[in-house]
Amino acid sequence: MSAVQVSFEISPIFQRITSGLDPERARAEVTARLHAQSAAVPDELIDEITAEYQKVSTMLADTGVLYSGSCFGQFDGDWSMGSLTIGAQPLSYRDPEVAIAGMTKILAAEHGRHADVSALTLPCGQATLAIRQSPDLRLPAEFSESGEDLPIDVAQLQAFIPVPPSSVPGAQTLVTVTFSTPSTDHWADYCALLVPLLNSMRFRPAQEAELGAPAPEAAPSVAGGPTAAFG
Repeated sequence: MSAVQVSFEISPIFQRITSGLDPERARAEVTARLHAQSAAVPDELIDEITAEYQKVSTMLADTGVLYSGSCFGQFDGDWSMGSLTIGAQPLSYRDPEVAIAGMTKILAAEHGRHADVSALTLPCGQATLAIRQSPDLRLPAEFSESGEDLPIDVAQLQAFIPVPPSSVPGAQTLVTVTFSTPSTDHWADYCALLVPLLNSMRFRPAQEAELGAPAPEAAPSVAGGPTAAFG
């Protein structure tokens, strides 16, 4: 299997997540980012953002994904947050199109009516796209008016991309892009940021990257984006 260099352009609203944070350090980073925006945020919202941030930070330490970033700010005066990860894992396949057909069928059967699963063509290759919404998070009883735990809908987009042999000969790698947000009212705003990200993704042999300037496993560059509406 050939090693793969992944590059992409990402909106500046996303900031890298530090891996392996404990709850205290996660809250400190969240609070620092909010203060940088001169934002007055209720403690219960900071708790919610911290819980999401620390969960992703722990996952990073456990799985070693290529890139992970988070965003929190305001869309039209409403607070919003989301998390983005890009990972790569081995996958055996002869033809990316056959792999896509298989993944699309399996994911559609697995999620049923709770997800929209389809195949699509990106500039970097074929992909399976899964969009779903589920109450994976819960608001603790002490923060709810009813005194009971309340489900929080989480919207998620995942793109599964087998690296084409035309880009990296011998590649047997599946690149997965995952974006999640509990701010479901802002889904359309986030999609406007995710589409350019997916269209910007490129793959090349890691050996070629080593011949030029040193580069990390994932090489993101900051793209212009609608930051004025989010900040």
